[in-house]
Amino acid sequence: MQQIRILLIVVGCFIFANTTFAQSSCVQNLREARNFYDEGKLNELPKLLLKCIDNGFTDEEKVEALRLVTLSYLFNEEQNKAEESFLRLLKIDPEYQIDLDSDPTELVILAENFETDAKFFYGLKFTGSFNFIQILENNDNYNLSSSGTYDPPLGIGVGLFFQYPINDEFSANAEIHYNYRTTLLKRATVTAEGNSSGDHEITEMQQWLELPFLLNYKLPFFNQFLLEATGGPSFHYLLSSELSVRGVGTEIIDLDMINYRNLLNVSAIIGVRGNFKVLGRNYITVEALYQHRFIEEKNENVETEELKLILKDAAYADNQYKGHAFILRLGFRFPRFNPELKK
Repeated sequence: MQQIRILLIVVGCFIFANTTFAQSSCVQNLREARNFYDEGKLNELPKLLLKCIDNGFTDEEKVEALRLVTLSYLFNEEQNKAEESFLRLLKIDPEYQIDLDSDPTELVILAENFETDAKFFYGLKFTGSFNFIQILENNDNYNLSSSGTYDPPLGIGVGLFFQYPINDEFSANAEIHYNYRTTLLKRATVTAEGNSSGDHEITEMQQWLELPFLLNYKLPFFNQFLLEATGGPSFHYLLSSELSVRGVGTEIIDLDMINYRNLLNVSAIIGVRGNFKVLGRNYITVEALYQHRFIEEKNENVETEELKLILKDAAYADNQYKGHAFILRLGFRFPRFNPELKK
């Protein structure tokens, strides 16, 4: 056993020393290649660099080496090899930028023959929403309480998105989000003598699945980051809804209301999105949106007498309402590149 351990240590040291030597040798080759390029000895570059490009360079060194190899092929009018070499460079660094002031014209022309824009983007978003309830009909059946108002319910959510560039100005988003929302209706109650007797509180906790489809327009004049106007329809599916009533009459705890709500809803979204490049080619996105729902949330067509009695015992009748929202989303956007020759 001891001999095996010693053998493994020796082999590990040999591999480490060999790798370190290879890296050192390749760095020296790159320095020598720079000198050859300055001296006009471009024919020497491929044989000096190709082995190290395959094994021995960091990604940054590979990009520099492939640029030199590409220039060598262009100098020798080997167009196919130049295209293969430059494509290999773009696979490592899809956002590689040609220097129009210092790069040879042949390299500039070659680079223009490649499609390097991101094919699509994908990512993750976190949602915080400031919801407000539009009461369409306040069905108060307790004559000793006020109509009351909804506290601005805050919502949270998380979702995934896919963004497809249509052209330089427009793109489209398909997204899926899970959203959680709690509404709270507070109503002041009074005794028969007109004295205050506390609050009547109606709370409803809901979970939604949301599918927005958005069209984005890149706004001009913003050079520091990408700013987009965005908008489109969004489709909602109710996953759960639980109602609690406290303060007057019989207390209700987490009454399942999903059968008495419209499971499907539709809204319109409009807003702006800022995209800030961080961590290499990736982005942080920040969205400020307004969402307007079109369909009432209560489905009174299926309300049963049993439900009406349960709510009546708690001194409450279900309101007709819509839930709109101001939304703030923070996300992470990742590009997917596939550089290729233009057709």
